[in-house]
Amino acid sequence: MKPVNVHVASTGNAFMTDIAGWLVEAARQRGRVAELVTDALPADPLAANLVLAPHEFFGLHGGADDELTAAAALSIPIATEQPGTPWFYLSAIFCRPAPLTLDINASGVTALRRIGIPAERLALGGVPSMVADPVERDIDVLFLGGSTPRRRSVLSALAPLLSRHRSEIRLFRFTSPVHAGVPGLVFGRDKYDLLARSRILVNVHRDDASPGYFEWARMVEAMANGTTVVTEPSAGFAPLEPGVHFLSTDDIAGTVLELLDGPARAAAVGRAGRDAVLHGHPLVDHLGPLLDRIDGLDLTSSPTGRRQRRRTRRKRIVLRQHAPAVFSEYRPLEGLRAQVYEALAAEQDVQRRIEAVRCRLHHGTDSHDIEFTTPAYATAAPEVSVVVTLYNYADVVTEALDSIAGSADVTSEIVVVDDHSTDTSRDVVRAFMRRRPDVPVLLLGRENNCGLPQARNHGIARARAAKVMIMDADNAVYPLCLRRLADTLDADPATSFAYCTLEAFGVDPGLRSELAWYVPWLCDVNYIDAQAMIRRDVLERHGGYREDGTWLYGVEDWDLWLRLADAGEYGVHVPEMLGRYRTQRSSMISITNLAARPIAAKIRERYPTLPWP
Repeated sequence: MKPVNVHVASTGNAFMTDIAGWLVEAARQRGRVAELVTDALPADPLAANLVLAPHEFFGLHGGADDELTAAAALSIPIATEQPGTPWFYLSAIFCRPAPLTLDINASGVTALRRIGIPAERLALGGVPSMVADPVERDIDVLFLGGSTPRRRSVLSALAPLLSRHRSEIRLFRFTSPVHAGVPGLVFGRDKYDLLARSRILVNVHRDDASPGYFEWARMVEAMANGTTVVTEPSAGFAPLEPGVHFLSTDDIAGTVLELLDGPARAAAVGRAGRDAVLHGHPLVDHLGPLLDRIDGLDLTSSPTGRRQRRRTRRKRIVLRQHAPAVFSEYRPLEGLRAQVYEALAAEQDVQRRIEAVRCRLHHGTDSHDIEFTTPAYATAAPEVSVVVTLYNYADVVTEALDSIAGSADVTSEIVVVDDHSTDTSRDVVRAFMRRRPDVPVLLLGRENNCGLPQARNHGIARARAAKVMIMDADNAVYPLCLRRLADTLDADPATSFAYCTLEAFGVDPGLRSELAWYVPWLCDVNYIDAQAMIRRDVLERHGGYREDGTWLYGVEDWDLWLRLADAGEYGVHVPEMLGRYRTQRSSMISITNLAARPIAAKIRERYPTLPWP
């Protein structure tokens, strides 16, 4: 029997290192001598050289063309990518010199054969090491996967359900290979422990490709830990059976609700899945016969005459998935757009100067507030102050206030800063205060418009709690939001702020603030909304929101997060959908996008030591 070398890139996605470990373990169960090899190219023609994720392993290696071609000819590549994606075709480049390619999904085998690459199926199964110690399942619903527009849209529809339960929605960006140093991601034993704590794993396909791709690695490790898998309809799941080992449905929310209300069924499916992957179809039973076949392959001969051989060309791998960013790139007419942006900002500045003069004529000062309070405000001792900035949101502000007032298990106050609205916003807030005298509310009615940064800072200055929740008047929170964020700050005294995933609703449903705090991602694009709970002393120490310039219009939040990062502060993401973000056809961000690139350049100049892309 040939010794088995499982090659994987140490700088590639850490998910692949997990799978490579499973292969080594299964080969040893079969009685083989097996070891994990990181980065070194296959060189032994008398060994079974399994190369996991060839697009990463060869693409990230950096060797010369001839060196990579020779190594690929001694390899048995194991393809792991979904057909139709860029990574699948990159992988195929490095499979061509090999005598045989394995793919973990039947659809991948079909796609490889279609382009002339000899391929066989390697059905993943369980191995003993992926089983965590049994613990209480304190997480009702778990999602693990890359952030794509489709996934964000589907998951957002689950928000009303999941807001009432304990969930963890862990998404990540594929701008570069992900590893254990990326917050929010878990690998190896940490991942298995997380799965063992979870009752249900929800699987949502990355795109609309039909039939859906069965994500074998994620399914197997979840089932091995008794987690009930609920997935959108997929192909390539054999020998597993839908309805027995996992649940396949077009109605994710309805199925999850049934399982949460009927835990006995969820437990039964979890047990059946666990038995299937660990005992009915373990990895050793699938890998063993393939290793026996590889024993019969002669890798010592020249690959020149092999069927369908094509010379491998070195490719630089760029694992970059395009996703909508706050700063869309406007290359056409960029100079003109910047001029429009500056003109609009200048117009606002002139208007504010006029209002300041009027305020002085009426009140003797450039800035003046008219204050209103509810009866409950005077004696309140809030744990959290919710600062709501308001400008011309008469039609939606009541929804925001009602949602805050409905918060559970937390004492809070609401500080509303009406930045001189020209509609009936102030009257609407006062009507809410009359209807809810039991809610501690301070309304600061500004007699001149000062802009969003000043309005927020003004509200923060009047906040009485040590924790300040920032909200815009068109957003909302679910009942457990304030409690979860406050608990997160209490659990880590070094944390500067906490934020949660937001359900985006309106004209563009999806998710916002869905990613963990990671400064390299934050330098690429601002993905954290203002709706966050910040320690008041942190805001005071760093001067709150900047009020010093046109080039911050619409990016005040991004500037604050970068300023905190530059000072060594950090935030913690609560991976639950606990807030709501209203999307509209026009907003401050749409104006900011007129000069997205110049604004980003200005921000970069301000914080030059951060890890900019």
